[in-house]
Amino acid sequence: MAKYIQLAEKLIADIESGQLKLAQRMPSVRKFANLYDVSITTALNCYQYLEALGWLNAKPQSGFFVTQPLGKMSEPLFPDFQSEISTPNTFNKSHVAINSPFYVSQFSPQLLSLKTLESCFRRSHKKNQHLACLYPEYQGRKDLRDVLAKHFSEQYFNVLAENLVITNGCIDAIKTAIEVTTKVGDTVAISSPCFSGLIELLANMKRMVIEIPFHQAQLDLQQLEDHMGAGRIEACLFSANHINPQGNCLSSTQKQQLAALAQCYEVPIIEDDVYLELNYTSTTPLPIKHWDRSGWVLWCNSISKTLGPGYRLGWCEPGRYLQKYLEHRAVQYFGINIFIQSAIFEYIYSGGYMKHLKGLRLAINQQMLSYYQLLKEHLPNSTRINAPQGGMVMWIQIPELDSDKLLSEAIKQDIYFRVGSEFSTIGLYKDCFRINFGWPIQSGILTTNAEKRETIELRYQQLLTLCQLVKTILKTPL
Repeated sequence: MAKYIQLAEKLIADIESGQLKLAQRMPSVRKFANLYDVSITTALNCYQYLEALGWLNAKPQSGFFVTQPLGKMSEPLFPDFQSEISTPNTFNKSHVAINSPFYVSQFSPQLLSLKTLESCFRRSHKKNQHLACLYPEYQGRKDLRDVLAKHFSEQYFNVLAENLVITNGCIDAIKTAIEVTTKVGDTVAISSPCFSGLIELLANMKRMVIEIPFHQAQLDLQQLEDHMGAGRIEACLFSANHINPQGNCLSSTQKQQLAALAQCYEVPIIEDDVYLELNYTSTTPLPIKHWDRSGWVLWCNSISKTLGPGYRLGWCEPGRYLQKYLEHRAVQYFGINIFIQSAIFEYIYSGGYMKHLKGLRLAINQQMLSYYQLLKEHLPNSTRINAPQGGMVMWIQIPELDSDKLLSEAIKQDIYFRVGSEFSTIGLYKDCFRINFGWPIQSGILTTNAEKRETIELRYQQLLTLCQLVKTILKTPL
C-alpha cells in the first residue's frame, strides 16, 4: 500500500477514536512531513486523499482542518451479538416489481454510453459470425480474459488472465465458488447485515450460515477466528468494498487479516466484489484478494453494476480452486455467450469502458448526494443514513420503525424497496430499509426532454411520499 494511504488510514483511526478532534487544525504539510519522516509530496498526497474522502477540509491561507464525511455522525448503528449457526430462508417476492428504481441496485439506462457499446457489438458480431456453430470455451475467451487482467492489473491489483474464469454474472461466479468449497449442510460465514440475494442463494443451496457482527465499519474478526478455530465453518462469503447494504469498505488492515485467517485455518473466502469499480473518489479500495498469498480467496466480480445486469457476464479468480472450478463448470455449463464476451472485450479494449466508468461514478455520486439531502430533510430527526463513498445503495435506520409495515403501505403507492429483515437470518434490522439511488431524482443529471423530466419528478415525489409514510407509521401504535 502506498505510504500516503497508510498515513491516511492512521489519521482516520485517530479521528474516529477522538485523538484528533473535529475542527482541529492539522500541522502544515511541511511539519507533517517532518513528523512522519516522509517527503512533502507524500504528506500532501495524504492530506489531499483525506480531503477527497471527506476527513479533512482545506481552507485557503489557513491549512487543513479535521472534519467528517457526509453523514458520518449519523450513520446507522449495528448491533453487537454472539454469532451462532442459523438457517437462511428465501423471501416472498411475488409482490415486487423487480425493476422498480428503489428496489434493485442498478442505474438508469440513460447513464449508459449506448452509441459506443452498440458499435462494439456490431464490430464483434461481424468478426465472430463463424463461431455461432461452436461451443464456447469453458474458461471463457482468452482475449476477454487478457483484457480484463490488463484492466484490473493497471487500475487496481495484479490479476493473471490464465487464472480467470468467465461466468454468467457475479452471482453465478459466487454460486460455483460455493459449490466447489462446500457441500449441502455446511456452514458459511457471512457479514451481518448481508445482501439478501446472497442469503437466498445460500438458502436455495441448503447451506447453513453464521452471521458475523459488523459494527463501527468493521467485521468482528475475533468471533470469526473463534469459529474458524473451532471448525464450525467451511467457507466465508464476504464483500469488502462498498458493502451491500451497509455501504462501508473494510479497512486495508482488516482485508489483510482476513486473507491471513483464511490461510492460517485453511478456510476459503468467497469475495463478492461487484461494487469495486463504483468508487466516488480517485483512489479505489483494494479487494481481500490483493493480500491473498496462498490462493484461499475466490474473487468474484462482474459488469452487472457498472455496465448492466442484462449482459449476464462476470468472472472469478478461484485461487487454489481453479482446476476444481473449471471441472465443475465443464460438467454443469457449456460456456458463456460468445458474442457477449466478444462485445465486452471490444468495449474494454477500445477504452470505452474506462470512459464510461468515469462518467458513471460522477453521476452516481451526484445522485447519492441528492437522495441523501432529500431524505435527511424530510425524514424524522432520529433517522440515521449512511452516505457511502461508492456503490448504489443507501441504508436507512429509523428507531421504532416497522419497515415491513412501511413496505406494505408503500406498495399501495407503487413504491418498492428492501426491508431490513431481509438482510439477516436471525430477525435483526427491522427498523431499517435499503433503497437504490441509481436513478436520478433531479433534472440535469440526464437529458431533459419532457418525458424524462416527468419520470424524474415522479421518482422525486415517490421519495417524498415514502418520507411522509414513515412519519404516519411512527404516529401509529406498532
